[in-house]
Parts: sequence; structure tokens; C-alpha cells
Amino acid sequence: MPADIHEILANYWGYAAFRDRQEEIIQAVLRGQDTLALLPTGGGKSVCYQVPALAQEGICLVISPLIALMKDQVLQLRRRGISALAIHTGMSYRELAKTMEMGVNEQVKFLYLSPERIQTKLFREYLPSMNITLLAIDEAHCISQWGYDFRPSYRQIALLREELPKVPVLALTASATELVQTDIIQQLNLHAPLLIKGSFARPALSYSVFEETDKWGRLAHILQRVGGCSIVYCRTRKKTVEISRYLNSAGIAATFYHAGLPADERNERQQQWMNNQQRVMVSTNAFGMGIDKADVRTVVHMDVPDCLENYYQEAGRAGRDREKSYAVLLYQQQDLLELEKQLEQKFPSLDIVQGVYRNLVHFLQIPEGAAGGLTYDFDLSLFCERFDMDRTTALQSMQILQTEGYCALNESAYNPATILVTARRAELEAVEQQHPALDELLKTILRSYEGLFNYPVAISETYLSNVLRRDRELIIRQLEQLMFMGLLTYEKQKDKPQFVLLAERMQAAHIRFDRAAQEKRKKLAQERLAKMKTYISSSDCRAVIIGRYFSDDTITDCGICDNCRQKKKAPEAVEPVAAQIRMALQTSRKEKLSSLRAGIQVSCNDDTWWKTLTWLEENGQISITEDGMVRWL
Repeated sequence: MPADIHEILANYWGYAAFRDRQEEIIQAVLRGQDTLALLPTGGGKSVCYQVPALAQEGICLVISPLIALMKDQVLQLRRRGISALAIHTGMSYRELAKTMEMGVNEQVKFLYLSPERIQTKLFREYLPSMNITLLAIDEAHCISQWGYDFRPSYRQIALLREELPKVPVLALTASATELVQTDIIQQLNLHAPLLIKGSFARPALSYSVFEETDKWGRLAHILQRVGGCSIVYCRTRKKTVEISRYLNSAGIAATFYHAGLPADERNERQQQWMNNQQRVMVSTNAFGMGIDKADVRTVVHMDVPDCLENYYQEAGRAGRDREKSYAVLLYQQQDLLELEKQLEQKFPSLDIVQGVYRNLVHFLQIPEGAAGGLTYDFDLSLFCERFDMDRTTALQSMQILQTEGYCALNESAYNPATILVTARRAELEAVEQQHPALDELLKTILRSYEGLFNYPVAISETYLSNVLRRDRELIIRQLEQLMFMGLLTYEKQKDKPQFVLLAERMQAAHIRFDRAAQEKRKKLAQERLAKMKTYISSSDCRAVIIGRYFSDDTITDCGICDNCRQKKKAPEAVEPVAAQIRMALQTSRKEKLSSLRAGIQVSCNDDTWWKTLTWLEENGQISITEDGMVRWL
């Protein structure tokens, strides 16, 4: 394995040079210095820990909040020939143990971990035996309760520092205000950290905001004018379906995506969009995190996000190839009123939170005194329907319960079925005589998959069904029979959100939360919403508003957002003259003032003439030399 970071970049990623600030971050990591890196969306954060990890011995432990994001990163690394595994909620004990053993034996270079797994007994037992040389914290803003996306489980990360006191920490985020940056450093206990900020300027990304009575019509108009693939974000699942149908009826190839779709269907739709078989993906914000597609030309928001952090993350998925692209926000005044209402729902009273906890434990039939750490499949829609509960109120109450360490709701995650063969060869051979139907299935499995005797291997019941020409449900029953016979362990496919009991199940009346912290979070949420409204209503450069929100004071007017384009428009009084000057100079490139004035064919007095020249010069369209020549710029 090459030790030179430029060789590593070229060999594994095929790039000749690093992007802005990447090399500086990598060198800090290789020096063993704790680092907080703020890189804009699309700035290449993963390379900042992957390259230095490959340049040195040992394992890189990566903490990531989303199972889908971890799986995507693991898949990308494996495609490059780099060993990587992930540990997350929903894995069986045997799968976890095998993964940890591979870590101890250094058979894996990158070990991805959801923060919930840090305090599990199994992980703590194996941790001291692993040669971890770098700890990378992705989406590090999740550790701050003053941020927009606080994940209480992230607070467990600081405990790793006690076990790994000499291991450097690299914390990465694309969206952290100064308050959140300070909190990240404190919560992660970073030692004399180096703070590295990339520029939030996206020179080829044009931001626009339009107040629109007919948002659907405007969306179709935008997509008809701008080619290439697109993401359209909506707040509700129902709207993703409706808008997708509308676009298809308008002749624009579109599909929809939300967390309520079966995993196979989500994966298929995502792949169709990635392969440009579908031009437009209409989605809730369940789609996009970790998606490595560089040629997205437009991202259109049909609903107003509740903060600039969310908007910047989602809009920034356009134009990662640094080609011209567009981020458009369509809104109505009613949208802003709805956001105000939803903000109030996000901070429920103690009585409501206690009621939600009571309903949860009854819904899942969790007995009082049940130990923390238990995991349950959870259907949020069914839960809300059964208890006649507003979805937002339920989710926000669960967020508070998670913040206080009572329970947590993890994302819906697709975990394929797995098999580990536990029988000896002689026992397997006996199946041929005693159970011929099972023997055919068993031999097909052994022919189709490798490593079955060493660790749980992902399998597809659908594939086995097609090969053997048997009903899929029959295949599942036969696998269960083989497990009952003690020949293998079989974990069924999972595709539901996971409810995790973080602490012992108690009476709802004993639930408490920090009201002072809750009030501070509410005030910060109100401030974030106010900033979002300012972004919408302001006539300033939109790129500058975003950059300064994230404390990037180096950013200058982009020149391509809707506000900058408006400023470039000539005032009504001078536009007719300016248009004729442009036309003349675009042909000749330069001309004498006198001949240029003589060619003006509209009414033009001296005052209008000089005002027009001054405006064109100030806006960088022309220059006037001392000898009276006008040049087109």
C-alpha cells in the first residue's frame, strides 16, 4: 500500500490533485493532531479521513449517524478494493462478533459504527484489542444539542477518548454555526484542535427563490428549460407521488422516493435515477444523504425547509461536478405560516411526552422493568393511527425521549437476509439421504455464496427462489427448517425502523426532561427559522447569506443567483440604450465613443447617455480608455 497521499489519491480515486483544504486536513491528521474540518456540501469530506487512514497502519473507526450512509460508504470503498465493514442496529450477535473479530485481526481497514453501538458490551469487550489509529466523526454537528440535527447517541463518542487517548480525532461537518463549532470541540474533548474551514462559495451553483402561486407549473417550466437530472424535494410522502405523476403527464420522466416504500423498491428507484434511466427524483428528505452523483443540474424545493442548514445540505447536491447548476426554492406565504405552526409542535409539553412514552411501551408490549438495549421493529404510521396522534408531535416527543436517554427511533434500514453454516461437513452430507428437498437448497446455497462457514453472509431468498423455481415463501420456510435442525443460522431480511429502549422501562409518570435546555433549543429553532425567512426575503446575494451564516466572511457576491442577476439588470431608463451598446460592441468588440453614440437609434439625451455608460462600466460590461475607446468585457 503506498504511503504517499498523492499516490493513494491517484491509485484509488483517480484524481491528480486534492480539492480545497483537503490536503491541509490530511496532513494535520497524519501529524496526530485533533482537527475539526468544515467543508461545504460536495467538498469531499470522506477523502479527508480515508486517504490518511490508507497512508498509515491500523484501523480507521468511523462514527456515522445514518445506516444508509454507512452502507453507501462501505460499498464505495469495497469497489475501490479497500476492506470496509459496518456495525449498526439490527445486526445479529453473531454478525457483530464476527465483524469485531475481523477488526481485531486487522482484516478490515475501515470500520463504520453507528453511535448507538459504542456502549454495547460486545463492542467494549473487543475495542482494547483493536489497533485503531484514527477516529473519524462524520456529521459531527449531530453531537451539539444547539444544532439543527442533534443526536443524543453522539454524546457516547467522548467515552471513546478514554479508551483511545492517543488516537487523533477528525470531526467533519458541512453545516455548523460558530455556536455549534464550539460545542463540537467541547463535547468531543478535542485537544488543541486545528479548525479548518473550506470556502462555502459554489461558483457554478445559482441559487434562486420565487414566490409562486402555481408551484407545480413553475416546476415543470424549470425542468423543461434546464436539462439534465434533478432532485425535487417535498415535505410529505403523498406530495412526492402526486408531483411525480404530474411531471410524467407533462412529458418529464420522474419517479418518487420516500421512507415508506419497501427497501427493494427504494433501491431500484435510486439505481434508475443514478443510471439516468429516470431524469427526476421527487423525494422527501429521506433521499440524498451520501448519494454520490456529481451531475445533478437542478435541485428544486417545493416546500420551505425550517433552517438554512437543511436547505444548504439539500441544495448543495446540485452541481458537484462544478458545472453550471441551479438550486431553486418555490414558496407561498402560507408555507411560512405552516413552519411557524410546526415549530410550536416540535416542543411538546411534559404531559404530551409522558403520554407518548406510555403509548409506545403499550404499543410494543414492553413490560415494566425491561432492561435497556432491547430493539423492536416499529411502524410509526400504525402507532399514530392506533393512538390518534399527530405524526409531528409523536416524532418530536420521541426526539426528546432520545435526548434524555429513555428510548430512540432509528431510521428504516434495509438489512438483507444472512446465513452462517454451523454444521460440520458430515452433518451436511447426511441431509442428502434424509431430506432431498432441503439438500438441493443447501447445495445451491453452498455453490452460490462464499465464506458461509466463517461469518454471516448476505443472501437473497428471491435469487434462490428463481434458481430453484420454488415459491419464495417456501424457500424461507425451508431455511427456517434448516436452522431448526441446527445446520445453520438464518436471519430474515429486515426493512423497518428500529425502536431501541435505551434505559430500563419505567412508568410514564417518572419521565422528566430538562425544560431550560428545551426552551433554549426552541429559541435557537426560532432564530434559525428567522434566518431562513431572511434568506427568502433578502435582496442580497444568496451565496453570501449562506456563507456568512456559516461564518465564511471571505465569500463575495456570486453574480449568478437571482438577486445578483437582478442587480445586473439595467434600470428601465437606460436599458434601451444599454441594449444597443451591447449589440454594437458584441460585434466589433471596441468602438470610439463618438461613433458609438452616433449609432444609437432610440431617444437619448446626454444625461441618459452618460448614465448608461456609467452603469455598464460599474457592472463590468464595458471599459472606457483614456483615448475614448469603449471596449466590450
